[in-house]
Amino acid sequence: MKKPLSLILAVILLASVLASCATSPAALDPRITVTSSDASDAAAWLSDRLGDRLTDRIVLGTATDGYGVDVSALEDDGYVIRSLGDEIALFAKTSQGLDRAARKYAKMAEAGTVEDVTYHEGCRVKRIEIAGRDIAEYTIFCENEPYMLSAANELSARIAEACGARLAVSSAEPAAPYIAFGYVRDEALGNVGHRWSVADGGVTIECSDKYKSQSALYAALRFLEKNLGWMGLIFGIEDLPAAELVEIAAGASLEESVAFDWALPCSVTTIPYDRLSNANGEYGVKMLCCHGMQANRFAGDMSASPDHNWAVDQPCWLDDTFYEASREDIVAFIEARLAAGAVIGEDFRFVDVSHGDNSGWCRCKKCTKMYAAEGGTHTAEILTWINALSDELDETYPGLMYGVFAYEMTKQPPKTVRPNEHITVSFCYDRCCSAHPMDGSKCTSCDQWTYSNAQLTEWLEGWLAICDYVTVWQYYMANSLLSTTFFHVIRDDVRFLAGAGVKQVFGCADDHGFSGNWIAFCLMSELYWNAEMSDAEYDALYDRLLHTFYGDAADDMRQYFEIFGRIEEYGSCQTCWGAYVPEAATCLTVDADTYAAKYDALLEIVEGAIPLANSAIGEKRIAMIGCSVIYTGSLCAYPTAKAAGDEARVDELCRRYDLLVERLGRYGVNADCKPSLKEIFPD
Repeated sequence: MKKPLSLILAVILLASVLASCATSPAALDPRITVTSSDASDAAAWLSDRLGDRLTDRIVLGTATDGYGVDVSALEDDGYVIRSLGDEIALFAKTSQGLDRAARKYAKMAEAGTVEDVTYHEGCRVKRIEIAGRDIAEYTIFCENEPYMLSAANELSARIAEACGARLAVSSAEPAAPYIAFGYVRDEALGNVGHRWSVADGGVTIECSDKYKSQSALYAALRFLEKNLGWMGLIFGIEDLPAAELVEIAAGASLEESVAFDWALPCSVTTIPYDRLSNANGEYGVKMLCCHGMQANRFAGDMSASPDHNWAVDQPCWLDDTFYEASREDIVAFIEARLAAGAVIGEDFRFVDVSHGDNSGWCRCKKCTKMYAAEGGTHTAEILTWINALSDELDETYPGLMYGVFAYEMTKQPPKTVRPNEHITVSFCYDRCCSAHPMDGSKCTSCDQWTYSNAQLTEWLEGWLAICDYVTVWQYYMANSLLSTTFFHVIRDDVRFLAGAGVKQVFGCADDHGFSGNWIAFCLMSELYWNAEMSDAEYDALYDRLLHTFYGDAADDMRQYFEIFGRIEEYGSCQTCWGAYVPEAATCLTVDADTYAAKYDALLEIVEGAIPLANSAIGEKRIAMIGCSVIYTGSLCAYPTAKAAGDEARVDELCRRYDLLVERLGRYGVNADCKPSLKEIFPD
C-alpha cells in the first residue's frame, strides 16, 4: 500500500532534522561500535535511518585490526560488509566508503536480507587482451613531442588503473607488440579527431595534427572509452564497469571526429552543492564571442560607462575617431598576445570585438539611417566598422579573425552589408523557447518571449548563407529553483546545428543542483562526437548516466525526468530565462496549470527516491531536485488553492515550502527564495 505523500514528507522532514543533529558518536545506537573517528557520521546516519529496526550488532570503521579484514585494495568509495559471528562488519578505506557501506547495509536490512558484499576492491578489469596478447606485453610508442608524450603517459596510467598493468612509454622505433601514436594531416579528422586500428603486431593510433594540445589525449581516452566501456574519461563523470576479460581483436578499428570545429558543453556551478567541477570536454580552438569590446575595453576612453568598458552604452560604430581609437587598442591587444608567445593560426585564432551587453545604441543620423535601411538590425553598423578594420589589420596579422555577436538587436542579418572573410559570427539562441527544439518545428506559441525559435532559425540560416564561420550559443540554463530539463531536445538540437553547417557550438547548461543539467552536459559531450547516435545508443548512455548520478534511485529519477519532460515537450512554449527573475511567481519556466496537476506525483517520486541513494552526495543531488519540485509546484498550485478557499491544500503547500526552506538551510544554499509562500503571495 502506498504511503500518503504527506506522510512521506513528514518522515523525510523528521529524518532531515535528526541527520542535522547526529554529528557525534554519543548519539549512536548502542548496538553500533566504531573503530575510527572518521566513522562517526556514517554510524550516526545508520542509527537515524534504522532506529528500532536495527537488530544486528554493527562494527564500523576504517581501522580493521583484530577483525581479519584487509581494506588496502579498496578504492576510495569501496567497502566490505561481512558477517563475523555475532557482528556485521562494515569496513572501508575512507569515510566516503563507510557512507556507502552504511547505506547499502540499511537497504539490505530493510529488505530483510543482509548478505556479504565487497564493493570496488582491486582492479575493475582482471585482464585485457589485444590481438590475443595480454596488454602487459605491450609498449606505448610515440614521438618525443610534449602533447603526445603526455597522452601516452595518461594512457599508460589509465590502463594500470583499469587492470594493474603499467605499460612503458618509449620514443624509439615501434617494435611489436606496440601501441603506436602518430600525428596525421587529414581534413576528415577535423581539429581533434583520430583513428585507430588493431593488427597482429599492435595498435596504430593516428591523431589530427591541427590541434595537438588535445587530439592525442582525446585519442587515448576515446580508445579506452570505446574498448573498455569506460564512460566519461573526457567529460569527467567516470564509470568503468567490472570485467573478467576485455578482448580487443585484430582487425578492430574506428575513426572519429567531433561534428564541429570547436564544441563545449558548459555546466557552470556557482552554488557549491557537488564535486563535479572537474568536468571538461572542450574540443578544438574556440572562436566564441562574449562581449569582447566590454571585456577588453577597446576604445574604452570613449565610453560613458563608469568603468569605460561599454557596459551601458554602445559606440558610434561609424565614427572615425572611434575607428582610430579601437584600432590602436586592438593592435596593442594583438601585440601583447604575440609577445606572450601566442602563434596566429595555432593558439591565437581570433580577437573578440563583440558589442557590450546593453541596448544603448547610437542614434546619430548616419547610424539611424543605416539601421533603417538594413532592416532594423544594428549589425550593419558593426560590420561596416570591423570589415574595414580587419582588412587593414590583415596586412600585418594575416590569418587572424575577428568575432562579432548576433545577439541583442543584432540577431537579424543585414539586408546588404556582408561580413568579409576575416569575420566570425556568434549567434545566440536566447529569449526564445527552451521547451521545444531550437529549429522551431514543435513550438506552439512564444507570445510572452522576445523571439520564436522559428524566427531565430530563419536568421541563423541567413547568417550561414553570408558568413563562412558561424558559432551558435545554446542557452540550456537552469540556474535557480525554477528549473527546466532538456533531455527531450538535446539530440534534435545537436543534429540540427551539425546539419546546418554551424562551425562551432557552445551548450550552456548551467546547474546549481536543482536540475538534471549535469546529465544534459554529459549527453551533449558525447553527441558532439556522435550526433547521429541511434535511439538505442542514446537510451543506453542516458540510462548509464542516471545510474552513475543517482545509483539505486535511477529508475525513480528517470520517471521524474520523463514526466517533467512531457510537461515541457507537450506544453506551451517556455523559456529558461524565468529562472533569473527574483519574483519568480510572475515568470514561471513551466505551464502553471500543467505542472500543478503533476505536482504531487513529481514530488512523491523524488522524495521517495531520496532513501534509495547510494551515497551522501547522491542523496543531496536528489534532495536538491526535490527543492525545485516544491518551489515550482508551490508557485503553480498555491494561487488556485487560495482563490478556491481550499485551506487544507493551502496548509499542505505551506508545510512543503517549510521543508524546502529547511533543506536549503541544511545544505547551506542561498537560493534567494522568500521564507514562506504567504510572503510570495500576500493577501
